[in-house]
Amino acid sequence: MKHFLLLPIVLLLPTLSLMLRPGVWTTHDFHFFRQFEFDKCIQDKIFPCRWAPDAGLGYGEPVFNFYGQFPYWLGTIFRSLNFSVIDSVKILFALSLSLSAASMFFLSRRFWGDLGGVISSLFYVYAPYRAVDVWVRGALPEALSFILYPLILVFIDTKKYLLFSLSLAFLLLTHNLSLFMFLPFLIIWWLVRSRDLKFVIVLPITLLLSAFYLLPVIFEKNLITLSQVTQSYYNYQLHWATLKQIFISRFWDYGGSVWGPNDTLSFSAGHLHWIIPLVVFAILASRYLTLYPSPRLGEGLKGRGIKELGLVIFLGFLALFLTHGKSEFIWKLVPGLPYIQFPWRFLSMSTLFLSLAAGAAAQLMSKKTIPYLLLLLLFTNASFFRPDIWRHIADREQFSGALWDEQPSSALNDFWPVSAPKLPDSFAPELPWAVLGEIVPLSQSRLEVLSSYANIYFPVVYFPGWTGIVDGKETAVFPHGDLGLVTMRLPSGQHQVTLEFKDTLVRSLGNVISLTTLLGITSWVLFHKKYA
Repeated sequence: MKHFLLLPIVLLLPTLSLMLRPGVWTTHDFHFFRQFEFDKCIQDKIFPCRWAPDAGLGYGEPVFNFYGQFPYWLGTIFRSLNFSVIDSVKILFALSLSLSAASMFFLSRRFWGDLGGVISSLFYVYAPYRAVDVWVRGALPEALSFILYPLILVFIDTKKYLLFSLSLAFLLLTHNLSLFMFLPFLIIWWLVRSRDLKFVIVLPITLLLSAFYLLPVIFEKNLITLSQVTQSYYNYQLHWATLKQIFISRFWDYGGSVWGPNDTLSFSAGHLHWIIPLVVFAILASRYLTLYPSPRLGEGLKGRGIKELGLVIFLGFLALFLTHGKSEFIWKLVPGLPYIQFPWRFLSMSTLFLSLAAGAAAQLMSKKTIPYLLLLLLFTNASFFRPDIWRHIADREQFSGALWDEQPSSALNDFWPVSAPKLPDSFAPELPWAVLGEIVPLSQSRLEVLSSYANIYFPVVYFPGWTGIVDGKETAVFPHGDLGLVTMRLPSGQHQVTLEFKDTLVRSLGNVISLTTLLGITSWVLFHKKYA
């Protein structure tokens, strides 16, 4: 099996080889910036991280209170090994491609054998949408989610209950929208292939382990402008993919999704990705129905292959249907679906299941002809895996000057606290200032109140958890003004003043639940060598 696993790893090099040079490519998302912000939590020994101090144009935002943290935990591992922020995130993107090839191999070989596993793993990596995620959008959490999808399905088939639950938790902590998209397909998979109620019983482990993240998302979502993520440009009805874009077009560019068919972003499912599964299914079904199966058919499919292949093809095309406007009735029927924003995100699900289905070609083609299929795949899709603009820069240039200025405003509407009725239109000042009274800033953390008292604005947007520390004692703060700035009242005199962001009751409860669950799982594993 080792040489079969090595083959796709070697052949996927064209998808990531351009990352190996110094510098960074331009992306739609700002995950290099978020890793930079996450580092500040680690440096300040704050865990779990919840606040991004430079987001919101320097006024800060509770980004990590609502956004999956697992990708940045992984990035922190490489940061601790003295890799730069840029290189750490680049490594994660490279791992999203290489490890997803391995996870798909392990899933597909259960259906079609080692050779089928190689085919599926390469189809999985070379899907056009994978190139969109990595080289255009720079959607790090979505890219990493591709590693987990096949593993979760493997754990269902092999009845690895604990690993199944842990993998679901990692997916939730990586990208909650990916888990939300995956769940309907996962349920269908479970109903058809397992129906083992033990998987339902272990689901609470997923919820308990991720409670530190899940509880604030549920109970504090009303504290940010989350409703705006489904409005205006982010209304899903503006972003349907057309049949031509899905099945025919080879258009490639580095723009975005717009209303109508004039998108400057590829929504292709991949020609071979949908053609090969249909051709294989038609041939195998014909042989099955005429009672003249290939000898290799019985060996590879074990008499159940037609149903299994039909299942994964059905799931793949169901995902494609959800990208098209004709599926709008489903989008209106299922609560929460509009939060996915872009229907074409379901290309991730079609990539998963159609790539798995493509591995069935190993049941029809000889070992001599399969290399030509894989070369055709590389020939048609490898050119997508390249950057638009490459910047030969290091961390210092990435996080300073004009490049820095565009990063703190990323996703401003997504996480802006409702305590501030207005969005900032310029960067936050560095020092606090008086609204009432007169003060003299003596340093970053020390100031003198010259009047009898002063109401002081701090260049930080208020969010529950902010606490003032004045001369070593906690002091109440409150939001004030259009920007909802952290404000406190101080008496006359010199004061040592700092702000601390502390956990609310909901966050603390989530932390305790998650930590207790983690300790429980660790103890169980240590004292029970045989577990599933």
